[in-house]
Amino acid sequence: MTPIRILTLAVLASTLLGVRAETTNTVAAITQQEVVEAALYGKTDVVEKALKQGYKVNERDPENRTVLMYAAFNGQTDIVKKLIDAGADVNAQDQIGTSPLMFAASAPAGTETVQLLLDSGAKINMVDNNEHFSALMWAAAEGQAENVKLLLKNKANLSLEDIDGDTAETFADKAGHAAVAQILKEAAAKTEAPKKEAAAE
Repeated sequence: MTPIRILTLAVLASTLLGVRAETTNTVAAITQQEVVEAALYGKTDVVEKALKQGYKVNERDPENRTVLMYAAFNGQTDIVKKLIDAGADVNAQDQIGTSPLMFAASAPAGTETVQLLLDSGAKINMVDNNEHFSALMWAAAEGQAENVKLLLKNKANLSLEDIDGDTAETFADKAGHAAVAQILKEAAAKTEAPKKEAAAE
């Protein structure tokens, strides 16, 4: 697990503890905490039980995250599908604007989840409201080559820049993911080729 995902997981775990501490005496809120943990760690039976009991899939935690975001972070595709089928918002954003697709794009086992989210209407070029990171940037920074390829196949915007002017290729390069940086470089070259040919005519 890379430093970024370790930090993110630590934040998610911290949020869970916060939810538990704030809601010890409330049955409904305890259910929220249990469902979030189940989504993060792939406990499908717990999620199914909660949905049958009428769990509100777009409920927010203190960081404004939904349970779908937790499931997407660890590439829990089966749970993600159940949540989407139950009405989860695939374009919900947390406190800093991170979406389920961004979380899934960073996951080592996230390819199926990424495709499912895209098929369900996730906005591929959405950026957060803090650093302006996109799903492609998340995948590139984490060195997730298959996720990068999938996002490119689905027309992710290569030229998007964060607040520092960095692109997904820059993220991959700075993180030492040479193979991913090469994939992005080649994709950018293919995008530019038709423009150069048109300009030459």
